[in-house]
Amino acid sequence: MATNASLQDYRAKRSFDVTSEPAGKTARRRSSTLAFVVQKHAARQLHYDFRLEYDGVLKSWAVPKGPSLDPAVKRMAVEVEDHPLEYANFEGDIPAGQYGAGNVIIWDRGTWIPLGDPGEGLRKGKLEFELRGKKLRGRWALVRMRKRTGEHQTPWLLIKGRDDFARPEDEYSVIDALPNSVKTHKPVALKRSTTRKSKPTDTAGAKRGSERATPLPIVALPRGVRLTHPERVIDTTSGVTKAEVMRYHIEAAERLLAQLRGRPVALVRAPEGVGGTMFFQKHARELRIPGIKLLDPKLDPGHDALLEIASVPALLGAVQMNVLEFHTWNARSRALEKPDRIVFDLDPGEGITWQRVQEGAVTVRALLQELGLVSFLKTSGGKGLHVIVPLQPRFDWDTVRALAQAVTLRLAHAAPDRFAEKSGAKNRVGRIFVDYLRNGRGATTVAAWSLRARPGLGVSVPVRWEELESLRAGDHWTVRNVGERLAAPDPWTGYAKVRQSPRAALAAFEIKPPRARAS
Repeated sequence: MATNASLQDYRAKRSFDVTSEPAGKTARRRSSTLAFVVQKHAARQLHYDFRLEYDGVLKSWAVPKGPSLDPAVKRMAVEVEDHPLEYANFEGDIPAGQYGAGNVIIWDRGTWIPLGDPGEGLRKGKLEFELRGKKLRGRWALVRMRKRTGEHQTPWLLIKGRDDFARPEDEYSVIDALPNSVKTHKPVALKRSTTRKSKPTDTAGAKRGSERATPLPIVALPRGVRLTHPERVIDTTSGVTKAEVMRYHIEAAERLLAQLRGRPVALVRAPEGVGGTMFFQKHARELRIPGIKLLDPKLDPGHDALLEIASVPALLGAVQMNVLEFHTWNARSRALEKPDRIVFDLDPGEGITWQRVQEGAVTVRALLQELGLVSFLKTSGGKGLHVIVPLQPRFDWDTVRALAQAVTLRLAHAAPDRFAEKSGAKNRVGRIFVDYLRNGRGATTVAAWSLRARPGLGVSVPVRWEELESLRAGDHWTVRNVGERLAAPDPWTGYAKVRQSPRAALAAFEIKPPRARAS
């Protein structure tokens, strides 16, 4: 038992012959790093316990609404008693009648780095630090508030710093998107079978996979998520299995859901894997994925409900149903008739080198800059690049599509040897078609961080314009090498803050939007 006096309150509130919570030992954790943990605590009132290792204990705060990645959102954090270091590993049920009775899961954990003297920060009431967890990363601060009359516990504010890991609350809620434990899963240990009979389309890939002796990963499945046939080869070119595809989506869930949430989605299902029969699905029909959101049928009259994927269970349920690609509309569900972005897909024709594609993207960006429009770049995961122009959702589909077409025509007329005016393989030979057709109502584009159902399973990845020269192809990243990129800061920092109107660009092309639909 630890002799640290700061644990007296903790021990006094608990009967350790009843609860399985740790009582605390004398030995300190032998590590040069400091641990942090966030425990989701379903007590009488659900809250999140935020704990930082310091001076041999876990300094602790109860956060009623949970952390927010939005620097403008300040979460109340009530200081509670210090907890023993062993509590960082506690997950389970606190029995009824005990202090804090209810279920506890480890919602996030990792290490923290004080920015300045942590002791001084705690004394003065402003503790700044960096978190390196699975869900919470970057700069944070705890700021002490004054106690009100009658308050017995000291209130603090938990505030996200303005950095690459920040997200607007109205676009992304980390506690809603990633509700599950990072510790308690159903581990699925998989071994490649050399005797299992496969479908003809899988035989070659399974054989190559066994020859390479590539071990299948252990997939930790969140509660409620199923994974059948984890050993099935999805791509015979690379030998990637369904288990690897599921693991990627678990790791990429936060980034991918930020692109999917709030928009109608179209799914590319590949039940036979890459190279087999595929299905492109925009409406519910007979599809049954746990947690998937069905939108109001009035949004697309005459069809079944449009789909939206807004949660981890829905995302992973789609993967279980053999979905490989996720495509989204250029408008949000709540304002479906007013697109909030333009997408230019640089589609290279036969004979076009990758360097020409890179040069084409630079030219597109330069024209957009002349029109007063900021643009962002991502790989397509296939052969080309996507240039994205965020917009304020003020104009209708026809107006935005007309602007996109005008940009394509301007490029084709200015450099007809480099850019094609029309789509189609014959028109693109030796040229690039800057595809504006993805900007009509109902058209979709593969989402950032989605896989592509092509040999090698490329990934559509956001990049900074400064990185363009270093890219080797549109499938620069694949499901097998994208892990380090996922762990890096968001290259599209600032995208959500762009508030730009295409009005000047419309005027430059003499496009007059309908008065009734312009604001």
